[in-house]
Amino acid sequence: MSAATGIWAPLLPVAMVGSERHAAALPSWPGAVGALLAQSTAAAPDAATAVLRACAVLAACSQAGAQGAAWAGELPAPCAADPLPEPRHPGLCAQMAWAWQEGPARLQHELCGLLARAGQRLPAEQLPAALEQGRRSLALRPWLPPVLGTRGLWLAAQHDDWRYAAGVAAEAADETRWTEGSAEQRLALLARERAQDPAAARERLRLALPELGAKERAELLGTLSLNLGDADAELLDGLRADRSREVRQQALGLLLCLPAAAHPSRAAQRMALLLRQERALLLKRWVLHAPEAVGEDWKADNLEATRPQHESLGERAWWLYQLVRQVPLGWWQQHTQMAPKDLLQWAAASDWAEALLRGWRDVLFAAPAAAAVPDWCRALLSAWPAQGLRDESSAVLALLPLAEREQHWQRQLAGTNLGLSTLLSQVLAALPLQGQLSQEFSLAVADKLLRRPLQTPDAALRDDYLLRSLLPDLCCALHPAALARLEPLPRSEDETASLANTLHSATQVIATRRALHASFPN
Repeated sequence: MSAATGIWAPLLPVAMVGSERHAAALPSWPGAVGALLAQSTAAAPDAATAVLRACAVLAACSQAGAQGAAWAGELPAPCAADPLPEPRHPGLCAQMAWAWQEGPARLQHELCGLLARAGQRLPAEQLPAALEQGRRSLALRPWLPPVLGTRGLWLAAQHDDWRYAAGVAAEAADETRWTEGSAEQRLALLARERAQDPAAARERLRLALPELGAKERAELLGTLSLNLGDADAELLDGLRADRSREVRQQALGLLLCLPAAAHPSRAAQRMALLLRQERALLLKRWVLHAPEAVGEDWKADNLEATRPQHESLGERAWWLYQLVRQVPLGWWQQHTQMAPKDLLQWAAASDWAEALLRGWRDVLFAAPAAAAVPDWCRALLSAWPAQGLRDESSAVLALLPLAEREQHWQRQLAGTNLGLSTLLSQVLAALPLQGQLSQEFSLAVADKLLRRPLQTPDAALRDDYLLRSLLPDLCCALHPAALARLEPLPRSEDETASLANTLHSATQVIATRRALHASFPN
C-alpha cells in the first residue's frame, strides 16, 4: 500500500458503512495534519459533515505534499528566445484558453489562422492544451506550427505525444527534413518540390513508398495531383496493386485525370463495347447493354466478379457500376456528344440508372480536379435526390466554389421544402473547417434562425435537437459581421440543462470570435 493510499485507509470503513451507522469515532492522524483534522472535524455539526471535512483536509494536504518522480536523464537544452510576440490582453487570452479547452474545432482553426496572419504566437500557458488538441486532430496539425513559436516547438520535442509538431528545425536542409522530419514536414516538402520540379518529386516519392506506412503513402501520393501529367501514369499504374485499399483508390482517382493512360483507356474501351447507337423511328438514341459475363482481364484491373452480399444492385448492374467508375467523366461527353445534364436524363430513362449515377458520382469524388467536374456537379445537384443518390448532396456541393454553393443554399433557405436544421447540417458538412460563409449569406442565416415562423426563437432551439447541436459550430462558420445579430441568444427560464449548456457554448464562441476579429482584423 502506498503512502497516498495509507492516509485514506482509516476513512474507508466510515465511508462504506455510513457515518450514522459507524459507531466508532473518526480515527486520528499524527503530526500537524492530524491537529488540523481534529480542529476542523471537532466543530462539525454532525458526523457526516465531519467525514467530509476530513476528506477536504486530506485531499488538500495530499496535493500540497505531492512530489514528482526524480528525473534521472540529462536535462534538455534551454529554450531559445522567441522572436514572435504573443497576445497580452487578459480578456482575450482567457477567451483563447476557453477555445482550446472547450471550443469547437472550427474555432481552433480560425484562432490559428488569425494569429498566424498577425505574426503572433500562442501564449505560453496555452501551448500544452493546443499541442494536446493537435495530438487528437490530424486536421489541426498543419495549422499549429506557425503559432507555436520557439517555445512551443521546444516543448513539443520534450513530449512523445507532441513530437508531431517538432520534427526537425524549419531551417534544416531538405534532405534532413525528409529523412528525419515529421509526416507533416515530409508532406509539405514533397508538395513544394512537386510544384517546382514534378519529376524530382515523383522520383523521391517512388523511392520512399516501400518504406512508408499505408496512411503516409496515401497522403504523399496525393501530392501528385500538383502538375499531374502523363509521366506520372507508370507510377500510378503500379500502385493499383498496392496492399493498401486507400492507396489503390488514390492511384485510380489520379489515373482518372489522365484519360490517355493505359488503365482509363482500357476502361473506356470496355464501356464503348457496351454503348452503341440504335435507330428508333427517325431518331438515333444511345442504348447501354450491361455486361453479361466477367472478362478474363477484369481482376487485373481491380474489378470484382462477386457481388457483395448486401449490394442493392443486381449482378449485371454491379458489374456495370464497377466499369462506369473507372471511366473518366469527360469520355462520356466526348463519346456521346451529350452534356452532363442530358446524360443524367438519358440515364434516368434507362434500365441501369442506379449503376450509372452511382458510378458517375464515384468518379466525381475520386477525381475532383478533372476539367468536367463543375458541369457534372451542377447536373447531379439538379437531379438530386435520384435513384442511386440516396446520400446527402453536401459532398457534391463541396466540389463547387463557395460562392456557387451559397447560391444553392440561398435558394433552399428561401424555400420551404427543406427544414432549417437539415439545411444547416448540409452547409456545415460542405464547408471546410477553415471555411467561412459570406457576409450576405451569414446575415440571412442569422435572420432565419431568429425568425422561424410559428415559433419563438427559444422554442425553436428547445424543440429542434439537431439545430441545437449545430449552433456552436454554426457560430464559428458565420461571417463576423453577422455575430451581432445573434447576441444575445434567446433564453428562457424553463430551458433544460442541455439547452443551457449549448447556448452557453454558442455565446462563448460569439464572444471569442468577436474579440479575436477585433484584435486581429482579417
